[in-house]
Amino acid sequence: MNPLPAPLVEMPWLARSWQLWHQSLASGRLSHGWLICGARGIGKGALADTLADSLLCESANLCGYCRGCQLLAAGNHPDRMVISPDPRVIKVEQIRDLIQTLEGTAHQGGRRVVVIQQADAMNGAAANALLKTLEEPGTGVHLLLVSDAPNRLPATIISRCQRLMVTSPSRGQSLAWLGEGRVDPAKLDGLLRLFGGPLKLAEALASGEVDAIEAWRQGWQRSLSSGVLDPVLFGLDDAQAAQALKLLYIDLVADPHAYVTSLKRYQSVARAAAALHHRFETQPGLNPAAVFQQLINR
Repeated sequence: MNPLPAPLVEMPWLARSWQLWHQSLASGRLSHGWLICGARGIGKGALADTLADSLLCESANLCGYCRGCQLLAAGNHPDRMVISPDPRVIKVEQIRDLIQTLEGTAHQGGRRVVVIQQADAMNGAAANALLKTLEEPGTGVHLLLVSDAPNRLPATIISRCQRLMVTSPSRGQSLAWLGEGRVDPAKLDGLLRLFGGPLKLAEALASGEVDAIEAWRQGWQRSLSSGVLDPVLFGLDDAQAAQALKLLYIDLVADPHAYVTSLKRYQSVARAAAALHHRFETQPGLNPAAVFQQLINR
């Protein structure tokens, strides 16, 4: 058994994924492409970062002493690369720059590791550009793709990766990770459904987004009743708009009569809220107020 390394020790639900990774590493069957997937906010990004670091450690156990670990600790390992959305989409230019870098040789003469955070944010051109690298990655190149929504990735990308499913923490583990007193246990399940996991919920608590949830809920109820968008739902950015739509959908499924009176309208609004949530997560530049007004007019 390989114990969880220091960066992950406070997330015990990641132990199974860590063990599966080390089994592949020890067997010599480590794939060049990995798809690390699971719910949002459960530590997949931290896991991918730690897996990448372990590939660059001479002992694969984050010894802290080898040349690779020293470079990682200094934050300037030349063979470790990270791609993230810019700001919400991974663009083809980012992938082309990566490919050009990978055409060279490893600076340290060993492995080269790429972590692609929110890989499902790649646009079509970026995914197509990455495909050839996944097919012919080059000696010692490993690509770790992290995704909350792997179904949004092209099948050609998925088929060329070994999948590592990350299990969600239990309710007790989530409460323990968040810390005593930060969340009302009676509200925890609903908040986790909305935010996805304790790490994402902790961000929402720190930013004040959790405090906005009840205001948004009441705003949706008033808006759907009056047909006029409530002021509390004006001025949201894309991320907040996506979250407000997710809240509406979850609440509609749980208690439709709190929002609408007819089954036909419930079905129409719920379907539209789900579709619009996806649009706001993947298409920057939408006008939330205008989209919301169209939604409540259904």
